[in-house]
Amino acid sequence: MSDEMVDEAIDVAHRKFEPRKLPTVLTAEELIDKAFRRASKVVGRNKKERAINKLSTLSNVFKDYFDRIISAHPSYNNLPDFYRELVDILVGIGNLRKSLGALSWADTTIQKVINKGIREIKGGKNPDIVLKSTYGRIASIVEQIGDSLEFLNSAKQKMREIPTLSDEPTVVVAGYPNVGKSSLVSAISTVQPEVASYPFTTKKIFVGKGKIDGVTFQIIDTPGLLDRPIQKRNKIERKAILSLKYLANCIVFVIDPTETCGFEVEKQQSLLEEIKREFRVPIIAVYSKADLHDFRDKPAYSAYTKEGIEEVLKIIRSTLTGLN
Repeated sequence: MSDEMVDEAIDVAHRKFEPRKLPTVLTAEELIDKAFRRASKVVGRNKKERAINKLSTLSNVFKDYFDRIISAHPSYNNLPDFYRELVDILVGIGNLRKSLGALSWADTTIQKVINKGIREIKGGKNPDIVLKSTYGRIASIVEQIGDSLEFLNSAKQKMREIPTLSDEPTVVVAGYPNVGKSSLVSAISTVQPEVASYPFTTKKIFVGKGKIDGVTFQIIDTPGLLDRPIQKRNKIERKAILSLKYLANCIVFVIDPTETCGFEVEKQQSLLEEIKREFRVPIIAVYSKADLHDFRDKPAYSAYTKEGIEEVLKIIRSTLTGLN
């Protein structure tokens, strides 16, 4: 099957990518058992009619199943850059296309085998012999795509950790660990932030929604991604950081001037300068833990006393509206 045919078969462009809703994929053995069990319950007025009805049922079961799996996947090459980059790093878009193409091939081939069996029965061949032969060929075809079925199910499990994001402007929060990033996300979010594993680390990300003076945005805390020099990252982590370039409309970089986070201000400032070089978006540098220090050469906030939270929100609003 050509790449164009695969794209056409799975093209659901312009739909929001929701990897958590991808269906679980049966193994080859489970799929064969499901289809044959359904066919075993079919009846008919005589042996010939019953055999034809069984094959028709198998045709519907396989077609419906393959259509459901294939159509659940978007056209990955048409995804927004952020999602396309993440999917390619996690499981490989080429591997997805190949596996989905294998399912499409199996569907087409099975339908041909079943149609041939029906014609043979109608033509007078022994229904029992035709059924046995057709069942065997169908089982063989499904077994041939066993690896593709297992890959798609494994890919679903990996991709379910990709957060589903909206089209609203995105604020990415960066800084060293324990400087107060997560507390800032919680403090300015209008809803409880969603917590999800990031596909490239063992840590979590927080996705919240913010709103001020009619401007809504999504805000993402990225522990484990933008919390140490980029040159110290492995290849996959670097790609993860690159993917954020597609997403961030602005970055809030949090500095802890009290150094209770365990990192000197000089190191934090050095990371800020590196992020400025890597990202071509507005960067807002702020101080956290305002209740513990008197530094005010940058906007300062305290998630504990709420001091400065409104000011940070206004700066974010001004930055985002200035992008339009």
